[in-house]
Amino acid sequence: MAQDRRSEERRENVEAAKTAFLTDKMGLTAEQSQKFWPLYNEYEAKRRALIKGYRSGYREDVEALSEQEAKTRIDNMFVTKEKELELEKEYAGKYLRIITNKQLIKLYRGERDFTKMLLKRLDDKHASN
Repeated sequence: MAQDRRSEERRENVEAAKTAFLTDKMGLTAEQSQKFWPLYNEYEAKRRALIKGYRSGYREDVEALSEQEAKTRIDNMFVTKEKELELEKEYAGKYLRIITNKQLIKLYRGERDFTKMLLKRLDDKHASN
């Protein structure tokens, strides 16, 4: 239970850092931030649910899959990616009612940069252990 609490706190800290990082990268005004972040969080929740739905029920042992099960899994992966793209397009349209096209590009770049930064910190942490 304490482990779950620490994991949740860590996730919340990462989310707060991501929000600050992206707000800065995008150059959001206070008014834009107030409107943008609830929408972004809604998108992220829907995206996570979509991916979680795809991953649930799959066992990790690929060797134990029949060829047909593997094919079904790949087909489902592409369906999920298509749904994820549709979700992203839908929310890009919603974002553009609040932010500019340039800010949207900065959002996408900032998300990649933030992920790279997190991965680098993890690598650095593991290298120092």
